[in-house]
Amino acid sequence: MNTEQLVRDVETQFTHHPDLEAVSLTEQECQLLGFPLQWLDKTGIDRACFFQINHTGLCHQSSDRFPYSKQQSDPTRGYLAARPPKPEGEVYRRFDVALEKVISFRTFDFDKDLARFTQWMNNPRVAEFWEQAWTEDKLEEFVENRFSDGFTLPLIGEIDGQPFGYFEVYWAAQDRLAPYYDCQEFDRGIHLLVGDENYRGKQYFDAWLRALCHYAFLDDVRTQRIVMEPRFDNVKLFKRLASSAFEKQFEFNFPHKRSALMMMKREVFFHLAWSMDSERA
Repeated sequence: MNTEQLVRDVETQFTHHPDLEAVSLTEQECQLLGFPLQWLDKTGIDRACFFQINHTGLCHQSSDRFPYSKQQSDPTRGYLAARPPKPEGEVYRRFDVALEKVISFRTFDFDKDLARFTQWMNNPRVAEFWEQAWTEDKLEEFVENRFSDGFTLPLIGEIDGQPFGYFEVYWAAQDRLAPYYDCQEFDRGIHLLVGDENYRGKQYFDAWLRALCHYAFLDDVRTQRIVMEPRFDNVKLFKRLASSAFEKQFEFNFPHKRSALMMMKREVFFHLAWSMDSERA
């Protein structure tokens, strides 16, 4: 058995059995996963531990391997952790057992993605909440600024190799959101946009949101929370976020919109994320 097949087999057990707390592993299987045998308890590897192994999705070195040092962000936010160089290419890939498809994220490629991204942003359904139905040139500048800002990673999501949406994973402490809540240094924030109508609906939403959060948590073990700040009247999104273990904290006013702070905690995610849609699996 290879590592990929072992990961899929263990995930299948956890997905189909939401009450299953642990899966037994042999010494050889532990070696395949790079998981120290002495860390296993009497029942095997537990759900939370398994899904925090890099073999379950991460495609590059995690950010917590980057030397920890302080750098001044700006006069109002003081000194923050220096962030590692942004990865390039594919950053996450895994087979989702419940969806029975491969979900992946890669960094935005201007040659491949700009025209499609422009179409997505000018879709009335998307523009209603993003309010960026702009020209291709202006959107190109927008994404370039994301790459150069030091804390935002622009991503394209794919399902079985088909691009379906644009996503941003960012360090919340350096974002405009930071002053509005009790921000921790390694909080990550996400922005999301589904552009391909064929990939809308709860089944897809649950799968790619789980994958996106999984990537953010795998990327740095010090990240304990993921936050979002959608517009306060996006009722459909709130319902779906609630079913994915995000919790609404409060509403607040940005200069340009009224938003709601949504939060996902690491402990909750790794104990619940692969059991919440088990009935569909």
